[in-house]
Amino acid sequence: AIKPTLKIRPVERDFTVTGFFTAFRFNWDGEFVFHGESHDFWEMVYVDSGSICAITNGVGCTLSQGQVIFHEPMDTHAHISDKRVSNAMMVVSFTASGEVMKYFSGKTFTLDKTSKMLLSLFLDEARNALEKIPSDYNDRSSLDFSKEKFGSSQLLKCHFTEFLIKLIRGGSTISTRVTMSKKSRELANNSMCELMCDYMKQNIYSNLTLKDVCEHFLMGKTQICKIFGEYMGTGPMEYYSELRMSYAKKLLREKTHSVSQISDILGYSSIHTFSRAFKNATGHSPMAYTKTII
Repeated sequence: AIKPTLKIRPVERDFTVTGFFTAFRFNWDGEFVFHGESHDFWEMVYVDSGSICAITNGVGCTLSQGQVIFHEPMDTHAHISDKRVSNAMMVVSFTASGEVMKYFSGKTFTLDKTSKMLLSLFLDEARNALEKIPSDYNDRSSLDFSKEKFGSSQLLKCHFTEFLIKLIRGGSTISTRVTMSKKSRELANNSMCELMCDYMKQNIYSNLTLKDVCEHFLMGKTQICKIFGEYMGTGPMEYYSELRMSYAKKLLREKTHSVSQISDILGYSSIHTFSRAFKNATGHSPMAYTKTII
């Protein structure tokens, strides 16, 4: 008898998940603010409970329970919690190849029961791979797979790939990213302004420039100036200058440092530069201000 020749049907890959950078599952109260970042890999953010504002390249939306958003490589993105409620979030950053990944750009999804189950399977396997799922969102150290159970990495890839395929097949409600509501925008901008003020206070000795603030928060000058104008009634550098001058006056009142020492403490290039800035801000030279205190 002649045996039939069997042809192997190769498995075609429309896209491939090639690795994971981070996997977080954490709870936050209403004060959570992640000011923003940009990186060369994908990031998925899922809201398990509560509500957050997700901002991508200056455009954003409110994500509620059961919704997910994808940030594509090099997107500048930030996450801010709705201050009225606590939140449970899941964040996975990963690399993937294939033109079909463009499908996720500019979209949010409301997950159905099957999609949520696939994420749950991914989380369960992450515990097998990592022993414990990281919960500190600010800890960006590499994932530790040194104690993973047999096959965990492969199963992580399988579950997450199936999850992405489910979304592409349309098993969840899809929405394009829309401009934030007025309330969401106000919440986001107010929180960002508070963050920038804190950043300036922490760097009161550093002689910050507007460029430094822009680079730290991954935002443009126009956007930062607009936010400060709306919520502080002044420009960011004017606020920073007033902050430094207030501290300079405090040091002068304490009389524990000379004018030259205060100039050095605040990071001015010379005592003359400091004195000129102080007089422009207060109408008095540092020595004249000291005499008015006396």
